[in-house]
Amino acid sequence: VLFYIVVVLILALLFVLGVVFTDRAREVPATGKAGLASARSAPLKIEATGQQWLWRYDYPNEAFSYYKLVVPVDTTVELDLVSTDVIHTWDVPELTGKRDAVPGKTNHVVFRADEEGVYEGQSATFSGQAYAAMRTEVEVVSPQAYERFVERQKSDIQAAQDRVVGLIEEGEIP
Repeated sequence: VLFYIVVVLILALLFVLGVVFTDRAREVPATGKAGLASARSAPLKIEATGQQWLWRYDYPNEAFSYYKLVVPVDTTVELDLVSTDVIHTWDVPELTGKRDAVPGKTNHVVFRADEEGVYEGQSATFSGQAYAAMRTEVEVVSPQAYERFVERQKSDIQAAQDRVVGLIEEGEIP
């Protein structure tokens, strides 16, 4: 009888430990404003706009990119998630939990990548016929490579705008 009591107590203890550790395993790292508490410095703020069926990333220097978000390593990043049309879910599981971009509302995702590399994300909310193709990629690079990327993006965007204005002025575009 004593043997059975000990076995039941051990099983009960294992059950309790299993529940505690299983619940902790499902915890998602803090995101949004709560995640800023763990930031070592002011976050890099980038606006992520979901639109059928791609993501646009607007950087602080007025540069932007589609599909691929480039961020510096060891930097806290705060994404302001917005949508132009329907609900989209930003989901890059290796960096943070899922968050929705909802028309007329701004949600926040806070993350920090401690290693350089490429992190894949995909659509997690049905948003229309091509939602499965709505993917994103986060490329984490050195701070110097990040600065070169956003400066090159801004320069390329300005050059394209200048070409269009030139064509309009020359009458080649009505």
